[in-house]
Amino acid sequence: MGLMVSLKWAITVFGMLVFGLTMIAPASAQQSTASFGIGVLPNVSARVILTSYQPMREYFERELKRGVDISTAPDFRAFAENTRRGDYHLVVTAANLGRVAQVDSNWHPLAIYDPKIPAILVALADNANASVTQLRGKSLALANPQSLVALAGLEWLGGQGLRQGADFKTVIAANDDSLGAVLRTGEAPLAIMSMGEFRAKPEAMRNTLRVVTEIAKLPGFLVMANPGLPAAELKRLKTLILAFPQTDEGKKFFALSGFANIREVTELELKTLDAFNDSTRQGLGG
Repeated sequence: MGLMVSLKWAITVFGMLVFGLTMIAPASAQQSTASFGIGVLPNVSARVILTSYQPMREYFERELKRGVDISTAPDFRAFAENTRRGDYHLVVTAANLGRVAQVDSNWHPLAIYDPKIPAILVALADNANASVTQLRGKSLALANPQSLVALAGLEWLGGQGLRQGADFKTVIAANDDSLGAVLRTGEAPLAIMSMGEFRAKPEAMRNTLRVVTEIAKLPGFLVMANPGLPAAELKRLKTLILAFPQTDEGKKFFALSGFANIREVTELELKTLDAFNDSTRQGLGG
């Protein structure tokens, strides 16, 4: 009798252990396979982003040993809101948006892209007028009014004696590919964009435009980490992103994207962006 009781007890305990393991296993598997989300600023089309960031996705998948999703948003404002909400683990974002995310939402700056971003003034190829005075009484075309390129461009035009609202208006294109269409209407003789956005256009579209002048060279994109990540993971991510340029995937990424390096960002570089914090917040709120 005692033997039978002992045997029943052993079987019961074994069954409980098996049941416990079957309950634990799916949770562990779910944790290890949960995707790591990298958000990329929508400065160019989603198609271009997904293509050029494929090597980075493969690199992080290998190093983190988990799936990695590359995603973007319809526009800068939506992307900034997604960032503020913490929808991504890691973001690649415009320097001014990154600084505001750091100051207002405690996102962690890990690295910065090189080289600096040329902000350019663009016209139709058949518009031979190189003077910015052609903006008087007309409009300036912008695709991403919250971008550092746009904010610096408006500041530069102010230095040329042209003030937004007083001397010219702004017209917002649906995306950077629509800027040429806005220029062709005649409403806006000039547009502001980055050189990267200009080069990302299909050749046929690019040939309908010309660069009037380079306005400024601005800090590159910031790589930022979600403030909710543990300190050990933040350290690991920083190590990985700074090592990325030396990898085969990093070299493929630079060949596809046109960037040249990803390096550690300095506190001085971050502080120089503070001059644009208020105008960035206004743009995101408007």
